[in-house]
Amino acid sequence: MAKSKNHTGHNQIYKNHRNGIKKTRRSKKLKIDGNMNCKFVRNCKAVNKGMQCSAEEQEAKKQAQREAQKELEEKMQAANEERRAFLLAEREKAKKPKK
Repeated sequence: MAKSKNHTGHNQIYKNHRNGIKKTRRSKKLKIDGNMNCKFVRNCKAVNKGMQCSAEEQEAKKQAQREAQKELEEKMQAANEERRAFLLAEREKAKKPKK
């Protein structure tokens, strides 16, 4: 006697697409447990612990950050002016005819 059919995929795709194949929902919060880099997890914990402080400390941190930003901007501006002067000198040097 012939062997009977064991499996068929007939109509399965139709049934699956009746309600649409949807993507799984991704959680809004990052899961820290499971297969995650432990170095990253430790760093996250340290960062979150460092973020907790009083209002005065927060204001002091912001003020220090503002001052550091001002220093950086002044430094960048000085470097830009120095570069501009160098480029202008190079341009003048290139304009002079060689004898």
